Order: sequence, then C-alpha cells, then structure tokens
Amino acid sequence: MSRDDLASFREGALAAIPVCVGFFAITVAFGIAAHATGLPAGEVLLMSAVVFAAPAQFPAIELLPLSGQAVQILLSTLFINFRFAVMSFALVPHLKRLRTGGLMVGAQLVTMSTFAVSFLRFQRRSDHDNFIYFLGVAIPSYACYLLGTVVGYHFGVRIPAGFDEGISLIFPAYLTALLAAELRERRSIVVVGVAFLATPVVETLVPGWGLILNALVVATAAIGVEAWWESALPSS
Repeated sequence: MSRDDLASFREGALAAIPVCVGFFAITVAFGIAAHATGLPAGEVLLMSAVVFAAPAQFPAIELLPLSGQAVQILLSTLFINFRFAVMSFALVPHLKRLRTGGLMVGAQLVTMSTFAVSFLRFQRRSDHDNFIYFLGVAIPSYACYLLGTVVGYHFGVRIPAGFDEGISLIFPAYLTALLAAELRERRSIVVVGVAFLATPVVETLVPGWGLILNALVVATAAIGVEAWWESALPSS
C-alpha cells in the first residue's frame, strides 16, 4: 500500500470514529440481548460477522428460540437488508476501477453508516482512492461491531436477573429516535401511525408473520394511495 493509500485509509478511519462509537454501543446491547435468549457465543459472533446489520439481528434473536420460524427470519432479514442493494448501486459509479472480488468484499461492509460517510466524501471529492477510503471507514467500524458483540455477550453473564428485559428496549428506542428524526411530512407520520397500530392486530391474527405482512400491506397501500393522489391532482 502506497503512502497516498495509507493517507486515504487514515482519513476514512478518522471519519469513522462516530460510527465506531455508535456500532459499539448498539452491539453491546445486542450481545446482552442475545445472551438472554440462550444462544451460544460462537453463533452470536458469527451472526454479527455475517449479517453486520443490527436492525436485522435484533428481530432474528427474538425468533430464533422459537421453533418453525426459519422462513420468517429469512424473509424479515431480506426485507430489512434490501436497502443495502440500493446503497451499493449508488457506490458502484465511484468504484469503477475495482474488480469483482473487491466489489464483493465491499458489499459485505456496506451499512447505512459506512455508506453515508463514504458517499458524502465521494460527492465532495471522488478520486482513484475511493475504495481505500471506504475500507478505512468500514474496517474499523466492522471491528467495533464485532468487539461490541463480544463485550455485550460476556457482560450479559453478569447482569442482574430481569435487567435483560430493559436491555431489549434499547434497540427499539434507538430505531424510534432515528425514525422520528426523519418524519417531517404529515403523510409519513400517518403511515407510521397506521403501521404501529396495525402490527399487534395482524400479529395476533397471523402469529410469526405479523411484522412482515403488516409492513408489506401498509407500505404497498401507502405507495398506491400516493400514486392515486398525485394522478388525481390537476396538472399545472
């Protein structure tokens, strides 16, 4: 690796410090929650290493102890992580000189945070060192993600009985805060409110499938209503 490449990697690593802090905190909570479900340490670490997406991992550990939930876990993980395909498509034009093997490695390291940090830099300055910069962001973030999982799992051995119930609320609260920050339009608030109220009803009617079915139905209905509304408006 040349001196310029090292400088680009270092630049990415410095930009990734806030991401590392956030990843460590979230995966500590994940490790504690995973320990509370009784999953072995090796399986928990393997899940973090392969999935590398806390929004998909938290629902999975809730379903894993239950029998017959494999299909639900696979589908929910697929739907939740589908956003990474869109992010990857956005990054590819900035990685034109990269071979297929490098793209496959990079794809595993794409998260909402590593994408955002890298993409913003590429928008400001896109150069031949883009992939090195991306690795500078992604590799430390990935390491902190795994470290947080290990720390959380082993800390989970020592927490008082019943404390794990409170830990299980950390990630939903985190997602709620992120969602609330993005809800600026009235129709978005309505869609989220309908989904929130409908989920327990659908889950009661179709146990194990409520979250997935409700997300599909509400999202599809919202898109349909928006398209109908826009087509009904008089053209200017």
